[in-house]
Amino acid sequence: MVNEADPLMALVVDTKQINREHLAAMLKGMVLVDLQSETFLLQPEARARSNARQAVLLSLLAQKALNLLKEGQVLDVLSPRQLSNLTGHKGNTIRPVLKRLTDEGLIVRRPEGYTIHSSALARVAIALHERKE
Repeated sequence: MVNEADPLMALVVDTKQINREHLAAMLKGMVLVDLQSETFLLQPEARARSNARQAVLLSLLAQKALNLLKEGQVLDVLSPRQLSNLTGHKGNTIRPVLKRLTDEGLIVRRPEGYTIHSSALARVAIALHERKE
């Protein structure tokens, strides 16, 4: 059992709090979250400025934020079809993007869909500013 006096406790961080702060900074001005309908909307300006790769990352980040806000009542994953609907990009554009992002370790595939692993948030923040397709 670990107690508060344990010197190793100084190394422990609250990853949920870090995730919340990091997500808020990355998504500010980019998405709107509706807690009642448990949905999000990419801001028109963000949608217009984003390529398919960035739109997928923004959508997955927004879904992760929704999951945190709803305290796990909403899954933090999105399917390729959901991503296509949310981003406005066709499935034949979304699927190769998902494969590349998975290969790069920026997202992970689960049985329910795709998500961003918490450990990849810093790298996703950098990827959002890159202009590769």
